[in-house]
Amino acid sequence: MKTVGEEFFELLDAAFEQVGARSVLQQAKAVAEADLRATNARLEALLGEVNHRVANSLQLVSAMVSLQAGALTDPAAREALEDTQRRIQAIAQVHRRLYTSNDVESVDMREYLGALVDELAETWSSEALPRALRLVAEPIRLATDRAVSLGVIVTELVTNACKYAYPAGSGEVRVTLSQTDDGQFLLAVEDDGCGMPADATPRGTGLGTKLIRAMAQSLHSIVEYDRAHRGVRATLRAEVR
Repeated sequence: MKTVGEEFFELLDAAFEQVGARSVLQQAKAVAEADLRATNARLEALLGEVNHRVANSLQLVSAMVSLQAGALTDPAAREALEDTQRRIQAIAQVHRRLYTSNDVESVDMREYLGALVDELAETWSSEALPRALRLVAEPIRLATDRAVSLGVIVTELVTNACKYAYPAGSGEVRVTLSQTDDGQFLLAVEDDGCGMPADATPRGTGLGTKLIRAMAQSLHSIVEYDRAHRGVRATLRAEVR
């Protein structure tokens, strides 16, 4: 029998050991990846359940606030509670979107704002004082906390427009959301009503103005008003991510 060298069988044995070790590592990797996928699936399901429960809890709180508002005789107190209810609904909408979506970390703003604007239209529009709310939004996805901030801002701006823009009758309120070329989004809420007073003094309790400022700061931005616009045009520009 011809041999290729004294170390041939040792090298052959080492090669077999390497193949075996590689096979064990590949099997262990496959098991670890399967376990990781299963863990991620469980975590996503758990997070979806949490969002579902948060949405239900917020809905319950909103109903309680509504009942309390209905029991009040003071118009100012009732209006304040109704404003609070709309703010709660804006946050609850985010959690409803999260537990019905495959993505539990971000929110499709076109769908979210669509539902939010529909709710606001149902609240503010009536036969006596019709309010036409129009939404044009691109399918931009924002992280949950940023979506909540933007939703509260939209709620406050639309509410202000519905309250004060058209004291004499009906009117339109427009909401637009678009993505710019530099990785930012641009929100605009506008009406063609009576405009803001020259001194821009907040009406009502001023809480809405404070909320708008705080939510804008959480987005590292500010809400700006176009003084040249016929009515009121508020805009906000911020990073998508």
